[in-house]
Amino acid sequence: MNLMQVEQVTKKFSGLTAVNEVSIDIAQGSITGLIGPNGAGKTTFFNCISGYYPVDTGEIFYQGSNVTNSGAHRMCRMGVARTFQIVKPFGNLTVKENVMVGAYNTTSSRAEATEIAHHALEFVGLTRHENKVAHDITICEQRILEMARALATKPKLLLLDEVMAGLNPTEVESVKEIIQKIRESGVTILMIEHIMAALMSLSDRVVVLNQGALLAEGTPEEVTHNQQVIDSYFGGELEC
Repeated sequence: MNLMQVEQVTKKFSGLTAVNEVSIDIAQGSITGLIGPNGAGKTTFFNCISGYYPVDTGEIFYQGSNVTNSGAHRMCRMGVARTFQIVKPFGNLTVKENVMVGAYNTTSSRAEATEIAHHALEFVGLTRHENKVAHDITICEQRILEMARALATKPKLLLLDEVMAGLNPTEVESVKEIIQKIRESGVTILMIEHIMAALMSLSDRVVVLNQGALLAEGTPEEVTHNQQVIDSYFGGELEC
């Protein structure tokens, strides 16, 4: 069963086609990896399906309903949350207060938002930092904080935009464990990631974009043996 279906979505900026008639299905309960060279349109695609950008053509269906151009606020209320490639916590708020911002997606009660935030931080292993100011924790912890804030919105679909970027191998393993735990909790995940070994080990399916268009999709094994993918993305050589 598909949680989201994206059909022939196109997004242009002043004549430049950033996403070109891309269609993908996201199966409920799955992890789908999204890869491609820099400038392939991956983050723009995220922005389209999460409601940040209106699409020019095409349609987006979520839980069977047409949600095309619904806007980010409505998409979040319906259960589509995301992180961002560049970490931007509310630096002067505490870690717990940052996560409470996400919790207010489903409640107007401060007490309930505090409880939701605490549970989200406990889930990702950050409760020991909940009273620290957000800009005082490490980059890895800030990336995990972003995931906690997104989880506090109570998503059904979570979009992760390079949550492992800039992390060392030990930190990457920690984040991988959290991502797997999120999936096991019932949340569907679509993730952009340039650390191929991590993405391939987590993903059920992988989608490849190139110059805004869909180049290939399939299981991690199928994609890593696709010669078009190897030539366009990996420069003729692939190591995972």
